[in-house]
Amino acid sequence: CDICGGDDSTCLDCAGEPNGPLAYDACDICGGDSTTCLDCFGVPNGPSTYDACDICGGDGSSCLDCLGVAFGSSKYDLCDVCDGDSSTCLDCAGVPNGPAVYDLCDVCDGDNTTCLDCAGVPNGAATYDVCDVCQGDSSTCLDCAGIPNGPTVYDICDVCGGDGTTCDDCAGVPLGTCEYDACDVCCGDGTTCLDCAGTPFGTCKYDNCGVCCGDGSSCVCLAIHKCPTVEVDHALLEWSIVATMDRIEHTVDVLEGIKAELCRYDVARGNLASEVAEFLGVSNSFREILENFCYVQIFFKETLEEALATTI
Repeated sequence: CDICGGDDSTCLDCAGEPNGPLAYDACDICGGDSTTCLDCFGVPNGPSTYDACDICGGDGSSCLDCLGVAFGSSKYDLCDVCDGDSSTCLDCAGVPNGPAVYDLCDVCDGDNTTCLDCAGVPNGAATYDVCDVCQGDSSTCLDCAGIPNGPTVYDICDVCGGDGTTCDDCAGVPLGTCEYDACDVCCGDGTTCLDCAGTPFGTCKYDNCGVCCGDGSSCVCLAIHKCPTVEVDHALLEWSIVATMDRIEHTVDVLEGIKAELCRYDVARGNLASEVAEFLGVSNSFREILENFCYVQIFFKETLEEALATTI
């Protein structure tokens, strides 16, 4: 060691070789290269080490799963739930974190209209009545019989379900003014059944003297040629009627004969003129009878008037 009186130790290297080349490295290794004590950053005897995630100087969190297990398999799902199944944040349409929600009618992504009542209130209690009126009492469409939407109506006589005849007057006119008069005549004036005293359906008549309800005695004192006027009138009237009826019956017989003859008349025979002449002759006789009847009536009227005038 070139030390006088030395013990040859002062120049020993770390291997004990005097003036040897070996020395202790940074890792205190004789003849070492200072790598054996490097930390993970390459600093001899440095403090840095690899963490559980194999990160130099790391804190062991970079490889943890969501449950805190290094290099574990658990992770957050779409709903940000560790080790979840992404179902906790589904919307009603099944979309994770989607915008769809149930409306007031419990319809997914609905517009709250499917459960509106007739008043427009979601899930409201209002309903249409039988008359199709919202919140109605089913009275607005009742017919006159009280049946909703029924067919029954008031007739012209204001009778529900009527046939329009209950208010007919006697002439059959609805709500008409005609009535039966005292003579039971519709729209009558009550005169058709009056007797001579003006009593409907009365029994009074004019007697032979022209007195209503008389007994025919008020004019019995009158006489024409010493005969009571009643007897004269009766005799003339009876004769006139008998003669007239006789002529009428004869005329009818002739007419029936001519009718039968014309049905089988032979034009070539040439006797139609005489038969028609016979008919005309009968007709003329009938006319004379009528003229005589009129003459007798006029004569009787004039004679009676003269007798009355003389008596008064």
